[in-house]
Amino acid sequence: MAEEKELLLWGATSPGEILEEKLQEMNVDVNDFAARIGYTPKTVNELLKAKCRVTVEMAYSLEFGTGIPQYCWLNLQKQYDEDLWREKIKKSLKKSVVWRKFFPIGELNPRTWVKDFNNKEDGVSPILKFFGVASPKAWENYYYKNRLKVAFRISLAETEDPYAASVWMRRGEILADEIKMEKQNDKKVRSAIKKAMPQFVELAKNDVAAWEDLRRKKALPKPKVGEDFIDDGMHKLQELGAKLGIKVLYAQNFKSAPIHGMARWYKDIPVIQLHDRFKDRNAFWFTFFHELGHIVLHGKKDIFIKNVYYGNKNQQKDDEANAFAQKYMTQAGLEV
Repeated sequence: MAEEKELLLWGATSPGEILEEKLQEMNVDVNDFAARIGYTPKTVNELLKAKCRVTVEMAYSLEFGTGIPQYCWLNLQKQYDEDLWREKIKKSLKKSVVWRKFFPIGELNPRTWVKDFNNKEDGVSPILKFFGVASPKAWENYYYKNRLKVAFRISLAETEDPYAASVWMRRGEILADEIKMEKQNDKKVRSAIKKAMPQFVELAKNDVAAWEDLRRKKALPKPKVGEDFIDDGMHKLQELGAKLGIKVLYAQNFKSAPIHGMARWYKDIPVIQLHDRFKDRNAFWFTFFHELGHIVLHGKKDIFIKNVYYGNKNQQKDDEANAFAQKYMTQAGLEV
């Protein structure tokens, strides 16, 4: 096989190479050795050429025939298999360089979301590890085709830029995993949210007032390019959400996927993910109340995200979330 030949040139050692050296040392030919260990000459020849693997049974036979412990043969086979697959994966990833270019590389560069993103030798593996998928095909099946649609009734194929949208969504999943929170009964969570709505309204009113005060003083925060941003009002919202069993997350969106908010139940916990650089604080709070409306009013099997086609039924849900947001924005005395 071509891969095995390349590995031999590359430096990987197969069990067959060690066996060949041992047979020369013992001055035993293949036919004689095969008879000694109970295998056919054909099988031994295949082993010498790395065309068959050392099994546990064979390893014990080789130990009796050569004096080399069975675990050595098994370890040799394991290492050789790993080397072989490493080379195969490396070849496959080289063919996937084009796939990497579909992602918003320019905007991802200054961010620290994808570890080792600028690896010059391998620019694909860091993205696969970020998404937790084994291949570009697996990414496509999960985010672009069937898996999300089956689990959450959506497909990013309908977004303006599914690659950028998937990065933003995945960033939210990673942030959500970093927040430790016990699962609660969804009815209790929704009930707690409804009771806490006056607190959300008061927080929104005070936060917008503080924001406008900063605007008048020309002291609005200026997040650095690539940094994760969260100010005092956003932090207070996060804390209030946590008390009620909601994870509120912030992640900068992408120009090609200008998503302002998303609501979903992730691992049975309600999650609201918001863009972290709203210039209009009223828009920030409307988006939050809109996503909160989805959590309160709609099912756990839905993900609500901008620019995804939901069909007429889910459009009605979006309208209901808008009405929910309008109600509480009005109570806070905020413009929509």
